[in-house]
Amino acid sequence: MRKRRRTPLTKKTRRKLSRGTRPTPRAKIPGEPQLVTIALEWFLNPDHLPIVVAKEAGFFREEGLTLSILVPTVPEESLDLVAHGKADFGVGEQTNLIKARGQGQPLVSIGPLLEHTVVCLMYLKDGPIKRLENLRNHRVGWPGLEIDLPILGTMLEAAGLTQDDILPVDVGFGLTDALLTGKADAVFGAFVNYEQVEAEQRGAAVECVSPTPYGVPDLYQLVVMTSDRMIRRQPELVRRFSRALARGLALIHERPTVALLMYLKANQSVDPDLSEKTFRATLPYFPKSLKQDPARWKAVHDWLHGRQLIEFKMPLPSLFTNAFVPKLPAISHTPSPISS
Repeated sequence: MRKRRRTPLTKKTRRKLSRGTRPTPRAKIPGEPQLVTIALEWFLNPDHLPIVVAKEAGFFREEGLTLSILVPTVPEESLDLVAHGKADFGVGEQTNLIKARGQGQPLVSIGPLLEHTVVCLMYLKDGPIKRLENLRNHRVGWPGLEIDLPILGTMLEAAGLTQDDILPVDVGFGLTDALLTGKADAVFGAFVNYEQVEAEQRGAAVECVSPTPYGVPDLYQLVVMTSDRMIRRQPELVRRFSRALARGLALIHERPTVALLMYLKANQSVDPDLSEKTFRATLPYFPKSLKQDPARWKAVHDWLHGRQLIEFKMPLPSLFTNAFVPKLPAISHTPSPISS
């Protein structure tokens, strides 16, 4: 669930991505890498560093894959792209995947990307909001995702408020800007590892309030997903993709400085100081394994059902799978931070 000040998109890139189409499929030539696509849920940022690092270190290439990264034009566009076969893999929030699955979209998580809750309500310490009760009749910016307001609603209830007591303002990607320019008195959907860091770098003193103490289960904040069709028809491709991604995660934990340099080299238009700060803040949230805990999936699923955000309960195996979790040895060499 976050305009973040991230890698800017050119007009040409926006036109290309807005079409939401993949390159025309072609026959696989023996010995030639197979093109696969992954759609992000947000602008490219350090949350996606394991994916970028796995690509830059050549891990996908060693699995016979060429990875193309698609950046969305609207938040969480990745769910539709994967569900409709316009991307092979995607990144999205666990809550949104469960909700989409309940609406009939054939999406399955194959592993976490951020393994704990980082979403929060963010407001200025010197602003009109000092505690949740102060949100009454104030503007709350959000990314326009349906799932966000009910999560915020759980927090509001703890303060004796309802969603009708606040003035929601759809600010799209621009959460930090909305808060700092006065378009909103608080924003929900900010990430403590990005928007908080970004706001503080811009000189603002902010407070971030997590939904976890207010009855929202600890989330797999971001997960990597694919479709039922991909798992059914190309399980070996999913396995190869998962191995490369897991190696990217391992490299981040074992060689964090090298991983950051790879990311910066591949994305030279980003602010290196902000990227380093957000990467350091994000590092504790990157998983060391793609294995997912059924109990945590059940807790989030049941919470969504209890909040009537999904109409019926679904079997857990339809939401996630550990079938592609690889067993990898420790990285014994330091790849050069060059593009592959």
